[in-house]
Amino acid sequence: MLPKFVSVIARAKDEALSWLSSLENPKIIAGGTDLMVKMRAGKHYSHVIDVAGVPELLGVTEKDGKLFIGPATTHARLSSEGSIVRNARSLALACGLVGSPQIRNMGTIGGNLANASPAADSIPPLLVHDAVVTLESRDASRKVPLEEAIVAPYVTSIDGKELIGSIEISPLRGYREGYRRVAKRATWAISRLGVAFAIREENGMFLDAKLAIGSCTPMPFRPRKVEDLLKGAPKNEATISDAIRMTLEEIKLISGIRPSYAYKLPVLKGILEEVLRG
Repeated sequence: MLPKFVSVIARAKDEALSWLSSLENPKIIAGGTDLMVKMRAGKHYSHVIDVAGVPELLGVTEKDGKLFIGPATTHARLSSEGSIVRNARSLALACGLVGSPQIRNMGTIGGNLANASPAADSIPPLLVHDAVVTLESRDASRKVPLEEAIVAPYVTSIDGKELIGSIEISPLRGYREGYRRVAKRATWAISRLGVAFAIREENGMFLDAKLAIGSCTPMPFRPRKVEDLLKGAPKNEATISDAIRMTLEEIKLISGIRPSYAYKLPVLKGILEEVLRG
């Protein structure tokens, strides 16, 4: 059973920001697919502010070579949005795999980010695209790289009086890009392992490589040393083997040895081999 709360519907971003500033113990909701689970488990908010219909928080716009994603945009919409499919294919693929069709049609990318689950499908692609989150309150606005916005499992640096105004990503044109994941079930799927990648190569050389791995460490992460190794390196078995070894070592360094690694790391090795060999 849900705890008692007051629900208000915002019709503009300024209205939502005003309520965030003035109401007691408020929480933003759009799709509610994560928030309702938490509230049923006992998490209490006095006021819930529904922003699902706020025009400024919906859709995707292009400006100055960047893509700006409204946080109330659903996973289903992003999975087929033309500008995302063309310029951020890994994100489109990941959004098309989130949960079930019902979850994809209700859940939003802003909610996925704010929930900060280690298993969130959208976060590794956002990391690959160097996502920057604009956080807004009634009196201020600040931009935070996604890597800094997520500070621990299920914990972000978003203040209780802030909402996500937009998610800014850099298009990756000319890259071979995708998203691979492993889940327990195909029909109702929480990711057990996710890998987003964007690779640019030419004449048997890795010109650039961006990788992000989820569900293996407390927070999804970019193995930067591995990316540096691949940049400008020959595309051969020795390079690929070194890159995979370094990735697995970094995961163990971050998280230690976990029982789940007995199956996760061999599966990750196979995914990385497939991704890097192309």
